[in-house]
Amino acid sequence: MEVSIIILTKNAGERFRSLLKRIHSQTFRDFEVLVIDSGSKDLTLKIAKEYEARTYRIRPEEFHHSKTRNLGASLAKGEILVYITQDALPVNNHWLKNLITPLKNDNNIAVVYGRQIAYPDTKPVEKFFYNFFYPEKRKILTFKDAEDPGKFYLENVFTSDVNSAIKKKIWEEIKFREDLSMAEDKDFALRTLRKGGSIMYEPEACVYHSHNYSVFSAFKRRFRDGIAYKQITDKNITRENGLGYIKGYLNHEFRFLWKYRIWLTYGLIYEMMKVLGFILGVNSCW
Repeated sequence: MEVSIIILTKNAGERFRSLLKRIHSQTFRDFEVLVIDSGSKDLTLKIAKEYEARTYRIRPEEFHHSKTRNLGASLAKGEILVYITQDALPVNNHWLKNLITPLKNDNNIAVVYGRQIAYPDTKPVEKFFYNFFYPEKRKILTFKDAEDPGKFYLENVFTSDVNSAIKKKIWEEIKFREDLSMAEDKDFALRTLRKGGSIMYEPEACVYHSHNYSVFSAFKRRFRDGIAYKQITDKNITRENGLGYIKGYLNHEFRFLWKYRIWLTYGLIYEMMKVLGFILGVNSCW
């Protein structure tokens, strides 16, 4: 088995059927699908069975972003671990081939991250987020990119396990850090670079994925993100380290939102809450 596609599920809903259908329509065929389910009460497990996914169940309280991904990797038969979330959907039938080919063709590439495009019904503020952080241009990261962990964390949001492929031998050396509440993917990417492996961002390996957060849920999400930032980088947000980048992001966003003028006021409040949540998270006593 060359590839293990690992999906963490809980009440994935009917969209899960579309995901598995799209996976099984890929041009690359040498893969297994491994589902780690943490207490679904809907049709998730039934749908997984229909598509002959190998299923492993855990209790809801046992779920943890890092631990559960490590569990999936330990159960995987493939030489390449592909992670995709239950709410993502490959854009086309070449997604898997495009995601894993760099790992097969280049010994220096340890991890590949694919592009994410917002679903059509996503709020403009979140559409901009995905447009900004998941560009159309391919990118390769090396050891040098890990020199400033704070900069790495903020500028390489695309290092996301929503859509990623990892050589299993690399995971066996590094594994996901289990003392983090989130951003285990950013930490894994950073440690991969520090060990000398290279990372590719491959925009041709593309999935639909996005969230329509409320203002309050966006605040909570970024508060947790700020905690993870401090845990992983051990840095604070200062004018020199982060605030300038955030300001640049907001400047680009409001130019983008100008064509959605009715969203400008909402966008201002939304982003203020996100920035506040992140800064408070960084400075909290975690």
